[in-house]
Amino acid sequence: MKLLPLKIVVILVLFQFLLVSFPSVTASENNLIYNEVQKQEINQINISFESGKFTLYGEIYYPTNVSEKYPGIVFCEGDGGYVSAYSWIPKALAEAGYVALIFDFPGQGKSEGILPAWALNIPWLNFYLRYSFLIETPLHYALRRLTAATSDALTFLIEESPVKNIVDNSSIGLIGHSLGGITVTETAINDERVDAIVALSQGNSRIIHKVNVPIQFQGGCFDIGTWSIPIVIQCYKKANTPKELIAIQGGTHFGFSTALGPLCPCPRWQKDICLRYSIGWFDYYLKNKSDAYEIITTGTDHLSRFVKSRYNFGDGDIILQ
Repeated sequence: MKLLPLKIVVILVLFQFLLVSFPSVTASENNLIYNEVQKQEINQINISFESGKFTLYGEIYYPTNVSEKYPGIVFCEGDGGYVSAYSWIPKALAEAGYVALIFDFPGQGKSEGILPAWALNIPWLNFYLRYSFLIETPLHYALRRLTAATSDALTFLIEESPVKNIVDNSSIGLIGHSLGGITVTETAINDERVDAIVALSQGNSRIIHKVNVPIQFQGGCFDIGTWSIPIVIQCYKKANTPKELIAIQGGTHFGFSTALGPLCPCPRWQKDICLRYSIGWFDYYLKNKSDAYEIITTGTDHLSRFVKSRYNFGDGDIILQ
């Protein structure tokens, strides 16, 4: 794939800053934070589980009310990622009534890998750089260990974890960012337990037509370096229905998906949009909540005006208004 000429990149950058500078004319920003008044108290536990010959580190977030059953969701991190960079999303899912497991891929974060886990750790910046990931992650991906680890994480959640008794095994979702977005689309092809997917920033457009569960794509229109928007648009076009594309105005690769603190300053609404439509998607397809339909089919402030957000539930594309 050829790189974009520098002049075009500069024009796109300036264009996106202009888009960010002017609010869109959709719904009120008061509607951005989904289920804000319905947040549940949650607990968090650290866990580890086996995947192949590696012991993987993870965390589970779940509602404190353990007298009920909740849908289970597994979150997959991006290339070089680590749990604390993304944990705000599983926390929000738990507050919305889900049991959410997030884990480090083999050779990433605190999980075992082939090489020693030497890393640069700056806690006050929430920054953790494992030096070997540039070598390990491509290798593990090529050997299909990431999809295997995702299925193993799901098995652990519903069969072995300390909270297995409150997980509704018939209602399972996957969500992932970047490489994790690719991984969740690939995992869903072979793991029949998966009932709904949210892919942030990326997906595997070569095989997306084989995914047969409801899938939502989210992309940031300022995510130029990873070709996020062209990739998620291509994935959306090839995906089976029901499907949705959420394009975030001025969204960066990490701005709407990670919690990197001072390293990744971004408007709060990027994360609000991510949660609004992610939780809405899972509420509609995992919890069968009829009122979630309005959430996922209605536009809000700061959706891109350059790339139209849309959905297709079987009757053709409909633009979010």
